[in-house]
Amino acid sequence: MSRLLRAIVYNWPLKIAAIALATLLYAGLVVSQTTFEIPVAIQITPLHQPTNAVLLGNLPPVTRIRYVSAGDPGAGPTPASFRATIDLAGVDPKAGSTYVKVDVESVDPRFLVVDYEPRGINVQLDPFTSKDVPVRVQTNTPPPNLDVRSPDISPETVTVSGPASVVNLVVAARADVLIDPSGIDVDRDVPLTPVDILGNFLRPIEISPQTAHVHIAVLNGRETKLVPVNPTTVGTPPSGYILVSVVADPAAVLVEADANKLETLAKADTQPIPIGAVTGTLSVDVGFALPADVLPVGQTTVHVTVTIQPDTGTRTFAAGLVLVGQHADLSYRISTGQVFVAIGGPLADLDRIDASAFTVNLDVSTLTPGVHELEPSLNLQAGLRLLSIQPPTVTVTVTPAGSPGPSGP
Repeated sequence: MSRLLRAIVYNWPLKIAAIALATLLYAGLVVSQTTFEIPVAIQITPLHQPTNAVLLGNLPPVTRIRYVSAGDPGAGPTPASFRATIDLAGVDPKAGSTYVKVDVESVDPRFLVVDYEPRGINVQLDPFTSKDVPVRVQTNTPPPNLDVRSPDISPETVTVSGPASVVNLVVAARADVLIDPSGIDVDRDVPLTPVDILGNFLRPIEISPQTAHVHIAVLNGRETKLVPVNPTTVGTPPSGYILVSVVADPAAVLVEADANKLETLAKADTQPIPIGAVTGTLSVDVGFALPADVLPVGQTTVHVTVTIQPDTGTRTFAAGLVLVGQHADLSYRISTGQVFVAIGGPLADLDRIDASAFTVNLDVSTLTPGVHELEPSLNLQAGLRLLSIQPPTVTVTVTPAGSPGPSGP
């Protein structure tokens, strides 16, 4: 027994190495006999891409996958049996081109991925940014008989967004417009294209909004006509105020259009001027609201002065008399207990006067015993004026206190 044991353990490290080598050789033989390749390209999917960055360029596909099958797989794998990904979580958008590892796994448990190509790729992230750029209209060359005017664009600027390296090259959003040889005006929404200084189309760029409304007047056989300016106001002045005047400077404007359109044009309306909150003088430069295809010549705005003033009137109030400056040792008798006061001014201010508490003063502080004629007095707020008091004077009889006779009116 001991002899057998010695034979087994004799030179045991060499024997173990031989067994391991044989096992590896056998496993390699088995794997080589059951390894397959799928030639169909698998698109790489980026994971954990930073929200403030854009992936530049297109990712290359995984072009070769070696796999082994577990037992009898039946039908072979398809491109949908595998998934290829890259993890962008640790990629710095400012670092330029960065090498990342490609991971390929089987989504079908019957297959095990052994090898694939490529094992890694270079990617580049660009910081996401945006900016506002002007909208520019580009037209074809119109026939010489047409008079094509400058375009009206709305909006005049738009926002472009995308990779910073591309956005920085965008100088405008171009609206391509075709001028019809028949002389038809352009009045439509036009798709916008981001372009660089040479007019080259740039991508990938997003534009917001994606279209702009373009109006281009196209005249054929134009004529001119001088018409009066008609300032247009909207709304009414606040309560208690009235519209006094609306004056345009200049009072007339030269317009141009096709002859048939000018024939019936009697005035040049302005854009609406709101006056609902105006309580004084409003001076504003305002554009014209002309019919389609009618254009002002030499100027596009007119100066309008709107004058609004308080609506004035008169009110008459029955006012009680208040003796001011009475002395305790004197008695006072007045010829009347009330007077009638006529006041003029803005109706809004007159309407705020409380008629039930309206009084006027009689200053008796300097009176001595005897009979006196006093003029009632009152204080009015700014903007109101006293028109009359009836009667204009009140008789005040002053006697020593305790003397016979009535002390009232």
